[in-house]
Amino acid sequence: MTSSPLSRRRVVGGLGVLAATPVLGRPSPRSGAARAGAGGPFRWGVASFDPTADGVLLWSRVEPGDGGGVALRWVVAADADLADRVAEGEARADPETGHCATAEVTGLPAGGTWWYRFELADGSAASPIGRTRTLPAGPVDRWRVAAVSCSRYADGGFAAYRALAEREVDLVIHLGDYIYEDGAAGVRAHDPPEELRTLEQYRRRYAQHREDPDLQALHARHPMVAVWDDHELAGNAWREGAAAHDDDADGPWPARRAAATRAHGEWLPGRTRASADGRAELWRSVAVGGLAEVLVLDTRSERDRAPLTSAEAADGTDRRLLGPSQRAWLEERLTRPDRPPWVLLANQVMLHPLRVPVPSEALAAEVEAQGFLVVAGEALNPDQWDGYPAEREALLAAAGAAGGVVVLTGDVHSSWAWHGPGRDDAGGATMVELVTPSITSRSLGDRLPVPAAALEAALTAVAPDLAHVDLTRHGYLLVDLGPEEAQAEWWHVDPADPANQAFGAALRTPRATPMQLSLVDTPLSDPPPTTTTSTSTTSSTAGADGDPGRSSGDAGDGVGLAIGGALAGLAAAAGAALALRRRR
Repeated sequence: MTSSPLSRRRVVGGLGVLAATPVLGRPSPRSGAARAGAGGPFRWGVASFDPTADGVLLWSRVEPGDGGGVALRWVVAADADLADRVAEGEARADPETGHCATAEVTGLPAGGTWWYRFELADGSAASPIGRTRTLPAGPVDRWRVAAVSCSRYADGGFAAYRALAEREVDLVIHLGDYIYEDGAAGVRAHDPPEELRTLEQYRRRYAQHREDPDLQALHARHPMVAVWDDHELAGNAWREGAAAHDDDADGPWPARRAAATRAHGEWLPGRTRASADGRAELWRSVAVGGLAEVLVLDTRSERDRAPLTSAEAADGTDRRLLGPSQRAWLEERLTRPDRPPWVLLANQVMLHPLRVPVPSEALAAEVEAQGFLVVAGEALNPDQWDGYPAEREALLAAAGAAGGVVVLTGDVHSSWAWHGPGRDDAGGATMVELVTPSITSRSLGDRLPVPAAALEAALTAVAPDLAHVDLTRHGYLLVDLGPEEAQAEWWHVDPADPANQAFGAALRTPRATPMQLSLVDTPLSDPPPTTTTSTSTTSSTAGADGDPGRSSGDAGDGVGLAIGGALAGLAAAAGAALALRRRR
């Protein structure tokens, strides 16, 4: 999938090698290798995170009966049989980390595909075999990334994760809401069955997710870069609290935040840091050879409280979404003279303005009662970038007019594609925004009082920057980057059945301005699975730290778009009654 000076050979027999070994990386649905770790000490499977051109973070978990620490060994190889070993080392699963073990592997050749396994130090048990990749170095002809978000356990099965595990991608970016903090049951019951407030509760919820065989398959097949949105902490979280958090009922916010942060780092490790006051800084960059840089944003940790009134929303000059340190880092990465051809912004909440006409005062009162704000006759969601307009303008100014900026967004439980919001002096788009649907979390279309198709038609009619919208289906987003063009594809999956997968839409854009998204009739073929021939050997120890700039349900989303109450302006344009309903 990447172009590099390494010699590469195909896996013998295509996918057959992976199916013939105890590899979680290419399991048959819900059976066989998919359950290789079930019931044993490695029942949470394996995973890899934050790859660079010469390394990756490997993860597993073991919980002994006595609750003590466990010594582990790990190995990395250039083949699925683990015969051509290139790295090995030791790690520990200790109570202090919730018995999660993270090992940093370095010294691997760039652009390679690698297989790995953990085992108990005494050799009495071994984990399933996982597969990962290192990032490319130098010129790159094609690089594929997948984006996912919003996987509320109680809302359904993780079939979309399984379907993505069976694709060929270089990296998966999870844009947030990997878990949800509420305890309400649905199609499946949450563990624990109450709202998360303590470290033990957050750990249990992650453990429940990671025992799911479909999510295990994804993690064992592809490396991931993960960042949180609000529900890994609490709905509509901000720097000093959350929309429904009550210190009297839920405990002090700093303690709850610290618990959520610690559990997130244990189960989804990354090359992150702690600020001077001890807060996690999840923003970081990922270099993709000479082709691209992924800038992972954190729009939760340092954001100011969203505006509560229309007057407050109208004056967004001093309101910050990123915080001063992250904003300075982002501006430096966007304005540096050696910026690569493509920049991917891994972003949580919608960047493009989304404002809906509200033609009467009575309707404005109804809309605001649902948690939205009306500014200059238009309804907006204050928790998105619309609530932080000055911060958005600073980002657009730093991005400049060179083009090649692709914004990857989650959060809103639906699929969108926008030209812009960045524009050059001639009005051409200098960026595009691509929004991935939810994995399971209740879709926006399922919350509407009118058919989703009517609203989709209305939005398309009144929003000239909108290139694609699907409000109902679940799934994932693929983006293929080449030197001069990018193609985005939306794939839709029934949460209950990974075999029920359908191609939704494909759009292609040039890198240079104007970045115009054009419909494509057919999706790109997956590249063949490959492995790397190598005899180099290295070793490393557990643990990883990173540099911020150079690291190579009905509970729903409180921050996404929601629609309820009739909007006469759009109704006139589309001939349909529309509504704007706030999601909890």
